[in-house]
Amino acid sequence: MSKQCAGWDVGGAHLKVAALNEDGLLWIGQEPCPLWQGLDRLESALAALTERMSLKPGCQHVITMTGELADCFLTRQAGVETLANLMQCHLSPDPVCFFDGSEDFLNTAQATIHWKRLASANWMATARWACRFLQNALLVDIGSTTTDIITLRDGAIRVRGYSDEARMRYDELLYTGVVRTPLMALTRHIPHAGEWTTIMAEHFATTADVYRLTGELTGTVDQSPAADGGEKTLSGSARRLARMLGTEAESFPLDYWQMNARFWRERQLEPIRAALERHLSGGGWPADAPLVGVGIGRFLVQECATRLQRPYRDINAIFPPCISTPAFSAADCTPAAALVCLASSRITGFPDDDPN
Repeated sequence: MSKQCAGWDVGGAHLKVAALNEDGLLWIGQEPCPLWQGLDRLESALAALTERMSLKPGCQHVITMTGELADCFLTRQAGVETLANLMQCHLSPDPVCFFDGSEDFLNTAQATIHWKRLASANWMATARWACRFLQNALLVDIGSTTTDIITLRDGAIRVRGYSDEARMRYDELLYTGVVRTPLMALTRHIPHAGEWTTIMAEHFATTADVYRLTGELTGTVDQSPAADGGEKTLSGSARRLARMLGTEAESFPLDYWQMNARFWRERQLEPIRAALERHLSGGGWPADAPLVGVGIGRFLVQECATRLQRPYRDINAIFPPCISTPAFSAADCTPAAALVCLASSRITGFPDDDPN
């Protein structure tokens, strides 16, 4: 019987999964999962994805998470324990194990004991998979909510922080993404109608509105509701940007709001580029060391590579081919895809890791 393995990335806003067998990646998917609204959101997302994948009984499931940060949990420890037990219950009787940041996998009882090793470790799955193929690179994973920056030097992971707290200190984790980030987090002033205008400190619009207007956010990955719960269209996004300025979208043509969106885009790029310059300033980087684009916002990584005069590489290049035609790529759901590839080497019968 064909062996199967599924890697799950349990986030606070999305649930991602990638499944693999001996022939390659079977399926890659993502469901909205606003955990702060309750565990039933995770249960619904799990049911939808498991039904869509139609995996065979006995599939090995491996799990990583960041969802323990959701404010429905009093502590991160409670979050890890709750999520580990929920995933075990839902996926049973198939075998389930948890990624602890190393290349070891823990059972549910071990996961609850060593919860600090599991908490927000999904970025390390990406790093461990990538360093099998890349000697010197900066991995830049821009998702819906956050940006991870991971340094690879001489084929090894060279990071300064592991916890979210430490990674934010060292500019290895930035809380900025291309869908869910409130625009009020990007700047306090914006040029408008020939003047500098103070923006409203309200959750009226998000970065998804910006990238709809620039044409860089596709419908597939645009899964979160708009700030006002309204339509996710060009006109809807223009209306929300106008509200940030206390005016009406109809007061200006659409191309004005598209120009306005490009300014917001620049304000988001600034801290990402500054963080990359911090990492590159250590020196000793080979001229051909690339920025590697990861996540649904990797179009911004390509932009940063151009501005920093660095080669660009898409992380899809280091994954096995997908034998189906899913709506998402491995680069869109990289921690899940990386995790299942790492785990497959532990299961007899899977091919060699190198997709080339």
